[in-house]
Amino acid sequence: MTQEIQNKPSLQRYLFATILPIILLSITLSISILDQKKQYQFTKNELVGIQTMEFLYSRLTELQKIRGYTQIVLGGHNDVQKNLGQQKNNFLNGFQQQFWIQQVDNFNLQNESDLLFKQAQQLFQVHLPNAKSQELFAKHSNLITSILQLMQLTADRSNLILDPELDTYYLIDVLNKQIPYLVESIGRVRGTASGLISKGFANKDDLENLQNYLSAIETRIENIDNAQAIIAKVSSKMTEELHLIPDELDQFISKLNLQCDLIKEQHSCQKMHPKEFFQQATQAIDLLTTPYHAGIAILTSKIQKRQDKHIIQGVIVLCGTTITILLMLYFNRAFYLYDKKHFETLAKLSVTDQLTGLYNRRHLYTVFPRQLRATIRYEENMYLGILDVDNFKRFNDTYGHPKGDLALQQISMAMNEVLQRANDYSFRIGGEEFCFFFNESNLKKAEQLTNKICSTIEDLAIPHEKNKPHGKVTVSIGLIAVPAASDTALEKLISGADKALYKAKESGRNRYIVG
Repeated sequence: MTQEIQNKPSLQRYLFATILPIILLSITLSISILDQKKQYQFTKNELVGIQTMEFLYSRLTELQKIRGYTQIVLGGHNDVQKNLGQQKNNFLNGFQQQFWIQQVDNFNLQNESDLLFKQAQQLFQVHLPNAKSQELFAKHSNLITSILQLMQLTADRSNLILDPELDTYYLIDVLNKQIPYLVESIGRVRGTASGLISKGFANKDDLENLQNYLSAIETRIENIDNAQAIIAKVSSKMTEELHLIPDELDQFISKLNLQCDLIKEQHSCQKMHPKEFFQQATQAIDLLTTPYHAGIAILTSKIQKRQDKHIIQGVIVLCGTTITILLMLYFNRAFYLYDKKHFETLAKLSVTDQLTGLYNRRHLYTVFPRQLRATIRYEENMYLGILDVDNFKRFNDTYGHPKGDLALQQISMAMNEVLQRANDYSFRIGGEEFCFFFNESNLKKAEQLTNKICSTIEDLAIPHEKNKPHGKVTVSIGLIAVPAASDTALEKLISGADKALYKAKESGRNRYIVG
């Protein structure tokens, strides 16, 4: 017994000196290799996401041409019918390619892809002579919005939105959001103006919409210039290789503005030819094609280099098995600190809700003060709303959580469809609770926009038998005017909007109340 007690410390020292270090070495090696594998898979998903993003951009420009040609045909010019039919076939065939089918499975985009394809088929089968110009324009624009949403979902589910390097992060934002939205703004000008020229006249609402699209172009160009400036500070080499806004674009935008001014005068409008305007606007869009694809190539190259870096690091870790236990512990600590710093960076960059693609609560608290200061500076009015899905718990209990997630995604898309101006923001801040804010000239227009959100979501006609008496998914909204004071507390505003929301629910739901 005494001998066993005397030997016990020696056995412990042996275990700590031999077996335990070997175990630690094996665990550390396994963790390190798995980490490098994870980083490799991370960059691999990013590369596939970039390819998918570029594919969707091509479909976006195709659909924009379809919308423009349709407006020209509805105006009585049938010389573009052949081009229109060819563009429709190209668009539908694109979504039947094996590449897209594979990415739909990779990123779980089956529901969104099927819905988009079916809507496009139905829209393309509309008999144009019997169609209304504004309705078709709106339906085409809704399809384009769906493609833009697909690009956002792709960026989210392929890790692009979590890219850890600042220069590539901003470049991804430009390629996935800013340039596509700029192209869409130009496309809306192209489709709207071409249709007006075809008709030979424009009413007040047409001209107001056209001016809004022109203003959106200026805002998007400014956003891209700001991103270019940030990229230049972080990576001067990338800036030398890539100029995101071509110098010639200003000339084309100026020409489009002049042409749009002529549309206001019926006499001048009737002398213009829609196909010529369409071609000018198309040239402006084509100017952005070169920097877009160049940016895709640079982004792909940088992430591939990062992927190669992870492979090399994995080999180094594997070779580290021959290093002493003390050195192994040192590297283990280094990798731990590296991982901690890496994932802290990812957490800071993650500003998007995973399910809906909307901004999350963290980003709400970041962007609201900045937007409030801008609103005060330009003497505008800001309004904030809290939206809650009516009887959503009963919806989940009845139809299941997967259907509930899909409903939330559809609601988010509907919100983005309404809140699509440069200074409109929407967020998911809870399970079925959303927040949004926007600038508007007066309360009446703010109420109109809020009511449109309610009606657009109701028009989705998502079945909800427990939401009586409506029988479908509806929402209630509390709206509040934001005081023009830079020290306004966001929590206080949310509390006020929540009270108005509560009144809307007490009043029967499926409505908004101004607090």
